[in-house]
Amino acid sequence: MPEAGLNDSFTEEGFWWLEGNEENQVSGTLSFDPDDGPVLKLLGTLQDFVKAFNASLSGDSELVTIHGVTKKGKPVTLLRAFSTNRQMNMPGIANETWNSNLLLVGWHLSQSDDPIFSKSYFRFQEIERWLEHNPFTYSLETESKVVTLRAEKPREVHFAKADDIEITTVGSLYSNNDVDTRYSIEVFSQMGITPAEPKSLDWHFSYASRIQGLASLCAGYHLPLLSLDLRGPDVELGGGGTMPSEVHIYARMQHPVADKWRRHDKPIVSGPELIKFNPDALRVWFEQHEKLGSALNMLFTIKGQRQMYTNIRFILAVQALEVFHRRTSTQTVMDEADFEKFHDELIEAIPDSATPEMRERLTRSYQFTNEMSLSQRLKAIVRHITDEFGTKPPALHKGFIKTLVDTRNYYTHFSPELEEKKLDGAGMYWASRRIIVLLTVLFLLRLGISADNIQSLIKRHREFAQLWENEDTPA
Repeated sequence: MPEAGLNDSFTEEGFWWLEGNEENQVSGTLSFDPDDGPVLKLLGTLQDFVKAFNASLSGDSELVTIHGVTKKGKPVTLLRAFSTNRQMNMPGIANETWNSNLLLVGWHLSQSDDPIFSKSYFRFQEIERWLEHNPFTYSLETESKVVTLRAEKPREVHFAKADDIEITTVGSLYSNNDVDTRYSIEVFSQMGITPAEPKSLDWHFSYASRIQGLASLCAGYHLPLLSLDLRGPDVELGGGGTMPSEVHIYARMQHPVADKWRRHDKPIVSGPELIKFNPDALRVWFEQHEKLGSALNMLFTIKGQRQMYTNIRFILAVQALEVFHRRTSTQTVMDEADFEKFHDELIEAIPDSATPEMRERLTRSYQFTNEMSLSQRLKAIVRHITDEFGTKPPALHKGFIKTLVDTRNYYTHFSPELEEKKLDGAGMYWASRRIIVLLTVLFLLRLGISADNIQSLIKRHREFAQLWENEDTPA
């Protein structure tokens, strides 16, 4: 069976010590589960008695690196560990508990930014479907009553290249026949990241998360990261020779509750389709991830969080559109060179009768006078879509844009004059769904996918097609 992943739980016993203080080893038990993360319970203290005693009195807990070795001989590292409980029993044995958000099994690491890892492999939910990996073929011979099941392990092949980063796909096959009446075969897909030179844990984690985020965007659902394994410095083998060390990463992940992938749903665009449409899609994504990450996280939040009031989901959806435009456009109401003089004239025009509080308020508000309003940003987005597709989608009519603005303004300021203009609950629900479609289209355009290809992707997605090509709200 494969090593435990980020959604699994396990317990290991061993000896533990502070980095650089191996002579003071303490026995204890390490446990990991997705909710609590790594927890280390020790029979003894890692620090000397005086320091541990003073820390227990003051409640201070500095972040430390803890090394250890399990009963099976595996090296372990807890990074940025902090003490959560310490008991100095007199008489008795002192004991303490340490928590950490990041655990490595397979190597003693000093810092998460140490550049020693030459490669990484990772999995995320439904990766096989996104990569279009179909490892099983099945046949049944009725007369002979013979069932033939063929399982093919995906070999490691090139997926994409982004500058000096090689992205590959690969698979692992596991079989089990412990019970005579049952034979099980499991095939898991992974993606590999190989930089031109060794990189740090932080770097590999960052790029694995970026690809996982891209796959989530393409799937239409948040796909949680399931595992991350690194290849570190060479270690000696028992029979001679060396091989790269295998390092398994465990972390407490925080992400929105993922929608369940319905079995009949296809990804909006699969991995192979994405690369076919634009071979440089991953390079573009890596370059723009920092810029687009905020809007993408908001998209996953409005899609994934189920326990959310309809009006809150709507406000976040509109805000995601606003953030996307702000992060991808340099448009302003007037030219910046002209605005500086205009701004000074506004300040000078404040009446002398203005109180200090009013003067301060006006001065602060004038700083943002050249920023586009929500209405202007939405209209700019519609113009961009119209230019790309050659025609305005029926869903993005003028009345829809005005209703978005009125409803957002009502639930932000609760202006009585907007109460009759706002959307009702059902209207906000479908407006939010329509914004999800619009955001997805905007992201795909940024990835370099043509409008024609996006149009074909929309048509094969029943809900997207209905919300994009029709002005009316679905019944």
